[in-house]
Amino acid sequence: MSINLKDFLILTKFTLSFAVTLSAVFSFILIKQRLSLDIIYPLLGVLLLALGVSALNQYQEYIDDAKMTRTKNRPIASGKISPNEGLAISLGLILLSYIIIYFSLNYTGIIIFTIVVVLYNFVYTKTKKTTVYAAVYGAVLGVIPPLIGWLAGGGDITDIRFLAIALFYLVWQIPHFWLLILKYHKQYENAGFNTVANTFGIHRLERITFIWLLLTIICGLFTIALFPIKSNIIFLLIILLIIYTLYSVFLLRKQHNYLKVFIAINIYITLLMLLLSINILL
Repeated sequence: MSINLKDFLILTKFTLSFAVTLSAVFSFILIKQRLSLDIIYPLLGVLLLALGVSALNQYQEYIDDAKMTRTKNRPIASGKISPNEGLAISLGLILLSYIIIYFSLNYTGIIIFTIVVVLYNFVYTKTKKTTVYAAVYGAVLGVIPPLIGWLAGGGDITDIRFLAIALFYLVWQIPHFWLLILKYHKQYENAGFNTVANTFGIHRLERITFIWLLLTIICGLFTIALFPIKSNIIFLLIILLIIYTLYSVFLLRKQHNYLKVFIAINIYITLLMLLLSINILL
């Protein structure tokens, strides 16, 4: 098997997988109140699992990927990597993630990781073409990485602080997914996907997505309220971040720039959690 680094990074959606891993790091810091070597195993486990399920997803969807301009150059869809090679890479990464998470969370980690594989690769992936509400399954998956970080840091999942973080990531996933649908709905339709854009129509979906974006911002504010801000600089940066995000979200109604809003809402959740983590470490 011969695969270059670029194709491996695309196959495993490395940038997205790394961002997913950061959410585990943030929640670990927020409960642990410091950085420690205890983060190594859960961090590597989450990263490897994210890489593995992403590669498995591309193996499962390479025929549909080849039909869309946005995805036709992915390694398996374009023929740079054979389907069997892609499958072997994905299963190898998933198996390695299981081994590593066992050293951190034992069988609890194995069970949670299995739920991820089942939900992402055998529920979400399989239902994307048959139901417009598949994003709900994807939203649940967004909670898993911060859950791993929280548990690895010794946290209790009934803690109101974790519930706020979980709600934040859960709500954020919905507009995150629907903005992509708004941007690429024609490509999804050409590939045979029954998207939420078909059900609600573009204008109605825009309005619904706008509401979910505002809910995401509100969930972020609720999370902030549960972690006292120690620094005036951190507080100012959070205010500026909220203003930037609100400005970008309202542009959705005026300019219909879905990609710009997509980037803004991802910046919002990432920087907000980063600033909260830095605040804890001060």
